[in-house]
Amino acid sequence: MNLPELSIRLEVLPGETVVEQITNASRFGFDAIALPGRFKERWETPLRECLRDLALPLASISLGFERSLLSPSEADRSRCRESLIRLFDLCAELQVLRFNMPPCLNQDNPERLTDAGNHPSLAARLDALLLEELPAMADAAEERGVTLLLEPVNKYESDHLHSIEHAARITREISHSHLACTADFFHMQLEELDTPKALVRSIDQIGHVHLAENTRVEPGPGSMDFSGFGELKKVEYRGILEVECRWLSGAAHEVLPQSVDFVRRQWSAAEATAASIPSAMK
Repeated sequence: MNLPELSIRLEVLPGETVVEQITNASRFGFDAIALPGRFKERWETPLRECLRDLALPLASISLGFERSLLSPSEADRSRCRESLIRLFDLCAELQVLRFNMPPCLNQDNPERLTDAGNHPSLAARLDALLLEELPAMADAAEERGVTLLLEPVNKYESDHLHSIEHAARITREISHSHLACTADFFHMQLEELDTPKALVRSIDQIGHVHLAENTRVEPGPGSMDFSGFGELKKVEYRGILEVECRWLSGAAHEVLPQSVDFVRRQWSAAEATAASIPSAMK
């Protein structure tokens, strides 16, 4: 099986302009570009002006929304919904097919729910809010030809939704054609005892994959275990593998081509021989 398309975050690419950054990504061996929603003021206008001249397609946007769907006040949840719809509109304009959303990052949602209310636990209350909010957001994404991706992140960055299995339970219950999960290998190293086993229990809901090293640089120079690729290969995963690093371990023109080669070799070497997927997920 061939490697799925490999994308790279725009902000780590060298270049004086957006066109130069994307051209460099193509030269380094990447297939697509991932856009950081938090920094859209840097790239939104330039991309509109050169959309037809880009060397690579735009694969996804992550973050950039306001507050959270899990904010304690309805006003803040409404603010989040409205900002998400604006981002879905931007995806449609730029022909981006995926929007990635961790539901409750602490830095974006300073006021958070702290009690269970009428629910058996705080986690149950937060799950109930997600189950209430996500269907309409998935509908709005579908109307614009976008898939909404729910990303679990580690406990140091979020109060809720830390594991891929938890995210998969939510998306499985909603069962929407334009709602799926992002499996992030960096977050999974902090939250999962066994990444391949966690992947196999959630594989039917995974629509996107984030890759970074254990220190969040590009894949290759660290100690991250990418054996979970075997589970993705077994189901013939056709989504994007996104290099979602926060910084680089060296000069971009040196380390990014090496990272592309590393990921391709890891994918080719991965064995698709782990435990069978439960029949209910087939």
